[in-house]
Formats: sequence, C-alpha cells, structure tokens
Amino acid sequence: MDKFFTVPGEPAVVAEVRRRVLDEFEDLEFYDEGHRYLLHGKQLPSVSNVTHRFIREPFDEQLQAERYAMRHGQTPQYWVQQWRQNSFRATTLGSKTHAYGESLGYIRAGLPERICPSMRKQYMSEYRYLAPLHPKEEAVLRFFSQMPPSMHLVLNEARAYSGKNPCAEKNIREQIAGTFDMLYYSDGSNGKQEGFVILDYKTNASLQSDYNRRYGRMLRDPFARLTEEDLSLYAIQLSLYSLMLEDIGIPIISRCIVWLKDADYEIIPVEDLSGKLRQVL
Repeated sequence: MDKFFTVPGEPAVVAEVRRRVLDEFEDLEFYDEGHRYLLHGKQLPSVSNVTHRFIREPFDEQLQAERYAMRHGQTPQYWVQQWRQNSFRATTLGSKTHAYGESLGYIRAGLPERICPSMRKQYMSEYRYLAPLHPKEEAVLRFFSQMPPSMHLVLNEARAYSGKNPCAEKNIREQIAGTFDMLYYSDGSNGKQEGFVILDYKTNASLQSDYNRRYGRMLRDPFARLTEEDLSLYAIQLSLYSLMLEDIGIPIISRCIVWLKDADYEIIPVEDLSGKLRQVL
C-alpha cells in the first residue's frame, strides 16, 4: 500500500506536509529486529537511545537484582526474570495499543483500508467500529471520540532523522533517527492555535518518580533542572522529533503525551527542549 494518502476535505497544507515528510525521509530504513535504523547502509542511533544518555545512573540490572534479593528473598536470577517478563508484557501491550491507535486514527479519517493487519479481526466494518479489547484500547477510543474535528491527521508512525536543515550550523552534529506516533494539524477553527502538533502514546503506570523528586535526582546537563523520570525523558524525545520536522520546514506548535490509563487518558503538553538539544548533540 502506498504510504501517501489524502483525506477528502482536509486542508491543502495537510497533504502538502504529509508528502514532504514521506519524501524527505523515504531513504531511512527500519528493521524491527534489533530496532535498527539504517541510512544509506549506516546505522543511526535511535531517539530512545540518545534520550537515555541524559540519565545520570543507568539501571544496573544485576546490581539491583542482588540488592532486591537481599531485601525480599529469592535469588537475583529470579528477580531478573520477573523484571524481564514484566517488561516484555508491557512492551507487547504497548505495541498492540499503538496498533489500535494507529488503526483508529485511519478509521476516523475515513480510511479503514489502512488499519493494521493485526487489528482487522477487531474491526466491524458495518459500523466502522474497532472493538477495544483492553482498558488501554478503551482509553484510545475515548481519546479519539473526544478529538475535535479541527484536528486533521497528517501521519501515523512516521520515521524521521536529523541533519536535514538547509542551514548547516543548525543541524545537530550527530545524525539520529526515530518514529513518532502521530502528527496532526490543528486548523484553528475551534479557537485553538493553528499549526502542527506531535502526539505520542504512553502506557506507563506512572510518568513521575516520587523517589527521585523526593531526593533530588536530576538528569545530566543541560537538563540538570529536570527530574530523572519518564516525563522528562519524553519531553526530550518529543523535542527530538520536533527538531527533525522543523529541519525540513515544518514548525511544531505543540508536543503532547497522550497518557493512556485504564479506559481513560490525559493529554500532557511537554516543554520544547529542541534549542538545548541543538547545542549539546
């Protein structure tokens, strides 16, 4: 299926920007195995990996497992297995929820033929209904049911990379790549600001770390004013996506987390950190 599409009645700028993103980044390859991005044969660091560079003390699984076993019993190997299984379960659920959200976005845009293959058994074409089978999917359904008509889908699950700014000194020194969940255009008809918005689903149980906030554990410079927690890391992540799109002439007016809870959601705007990222990367 062609990556490019149009939605009847959408503003002309939406189709124009959709085409620009797809054309500018069409040479970027992604391989799910190993989560690898290749550009002309060269592997690029992912947005996620670069974001985690700002953590002062990366999680030492073996050390923490030994400490946990001393406090709670069992062997370190037992806790490593528990953590990895929990992580696998969360990742699997997250992938399924993302596929549901991507598919629902297409259905809302009147393009049910583009829904993900893994979601087809959940789709009831007679009513254009994509059945939610988990509370996180119910949260996505609620999110889209409350999205105003002033919001127009540009792209779902689109890949991008840095280094495309025609002004060479504005490019970050290291090329990196990533995939953002959603790019939408707000047409301003509901009184909101007009422009492009990056949205990213998160299914974490919590975005903040009470422990790190209590003890003042902060990220590395230049983000030492930000608590070491998922919320801060996601602000960096979305700012990197924003930077890549702005490099090809697409100004971003807002970067938001769509935090999916059980059957409900919360939209959380995050700070634009792209200026700092241009200085440090």
